[in-house]
Amino acid sequence: MSLNTETLNTILAPYIRSLTDGKTAENGVWEAINCFGTNWDIDAVDFPAMFAQATQQARAVMDTPALQPIGGMQALMMRPTEVELVRECFRWLFNDDDGDLKKRQGRVEMFADQVNGRFRRCLPRMAKFTQTAGSAALYLSLLEPEDNYFFVPAEAKAWAAYFGYDEDFGTGAAFNLTQYYAMCDDLLNELPKYDELTRLHTERLKNTMHGINDQLHLLVYDIMHSAYVNGYYPKGFSRTATAKERTKAVKQKAERADLCMQIAEKEQKLQELLASPTALPDLTGCEVTHKMFGVGKVLPSTDQFLVIDFNGQQKKFSTTTSMTSGYLTASDPAVMEQMQDYQAYTKEKDQLEKELKTMKSNLLNMG
Repeated sequence: MSLNTETLNTILAPYIRSLTDGKTAENGVWEAINCFGTNWDIDAVDFPAMFAQATQQARAVMDTPALQPIGGMQALMMRPTEVELVRECFRWLFNDDDGDLKKRQGRVEMFADQVNGRFRRCLPRMAKFTQTAGSAALYLSLLEPEDNYFFVPAEAKAWAAYFGYDEDFGTGAAFNLTQYYAMCDDLLNELPKYDELTRLHTERLKNTMHGINDQLHLLVYDIMHSAYVNGYYPKGFSRTATAKERTKAVKQKAERADLCMQIAEKEQKLQELLASPTALPDLTGCEVTHKMFGVGKVLPSTDQFLVIDFNGQQKKFSTTTSMTSGYLTASDPAVMEQMQDYQAYTKEKDQLEKELKTMKSNLLNMG
């Protein structure tokens, strides 16, 4: 979907400032990718040692006290009989899929299933070593950041809530790669509009990752990451928000978005109306009837007033008021029809302007 520009700018404005000021987000992911890409060798003679070297920076990104996919792999490969199975699982995980995300989804799920099958046999009491589809996808991001997106469940969920995505990406085992990547692609498609942002990011990668061509995929992740950890979201979407605050914020955001849409529709309608205005009819010489003064004839006039002669007595009226108030009618049906068209046009325009004023005031009060 196309991201709302106003909403996106509330995130990108502070992010761009942080890059301009040299206050970048943590570089753990950059270091992990650098280290992995430099050391990874699927055909290494000593595969466990190569794996340990390649993932030494990634452990800080991927392993937590509750779940340790990298630590689990190292523990499994302490058994010599399991080394070649792990190697083949990675070889299969890193197969080229020509961009077919459904195949990639299948590969990450199969990778987790195969490795976990060995864990259940060899390390049955070590649940923290479980591999998930989410952790398998992170291995892909380490090797090919230009084709994949880093995934952190809490950060992805916060972004989805703020931008109105309904998808549940899962938290690990149920990780839905295709849906998460689709959301990331939406942000990726907006980034070329921000020349300064992409320039700063390219310069940063040149300095930290030897100019790796990440296709802005790392920038997508870093924006989501920074929005979450640095508090770019409004209160109800922040990492410290309670469930009640989040629910209220989502509701208010939906209401605000709906109001913005209504305002846009009203403004479009008003612009269309103003582009084809109904002109004031020229009543000069016409016979008219006024509710109070009776029948009269409209005299020539050079200003915004209507001058009517009622049997020798001249009266001045505001042209627009007299024609829209209903106090004045024309004897000629054609002229009367023109007056009615003008009345309808003026009424619709005034109503739209009034509604827009109220709606914009309500929007301002929403904050």
